[in-house]
Amino acid sequence: MQQKWNQNFDGEPMTDIPQKFLNAGCDVYMVMQLRHDEKILNERFASMRELNRRGKTPDPEHYEVTYYADLPAMWQDAPNNEVLEELFQVFSLSRPQDFEGHSLSVSDVIALKRNGEVSVHYVDSIGFKDLPGFLEKQPERPSVLMNLKEKCDAPECNPSGCKKERSDHEL
Repeated sequence: MQQKWNQNFDGEPMTDIPQKFLNAGCDVYMVMQLRHDEKILNERFASMRELNRRGKTPDPEHYEVTYYADLPAMWQDAPNNEVLEELFQVFSLSRPQDFEGHSLSVSDVIALKRNGEVSVHYVDSIGFKDLPGFLEKQPERPSVLMNLKEKCDAPECNPSGCKKERSDHEL
């Protein structure tokens, strides 16, 4: 019997799940929903057309994993569009008891890994839009702490409080 990819994930930070999803050795899926953040409130429930009108695309940094599981064997031979429709029904009408997100809706993302191939899909107002490369995107900004450390590397300096440039410190 094949080991379930998520059987040992309980208690792990959900932020680690996308990488584990990509590394899974079996067919799996993952549901992602927008984080609760006032800065991205206008993206919630927005169609792809609406996002594009605003000059935006779905940003993986705005999402969090709300569910992940092995893909049911009964869907093994079904095309992706049928699997997506089935998942939409499951997460809209008869949500799993351990699912803590809202009913699947516009602006949510479903990632599938089938036969080693990863595909990511935006739940749109009608159907699903492919999001190629969505999970491979890296954060475009370095951390604040790294920026501070680059400004000052003197041993006596506390990077979170120091504003000096390296040349301003006595060597």
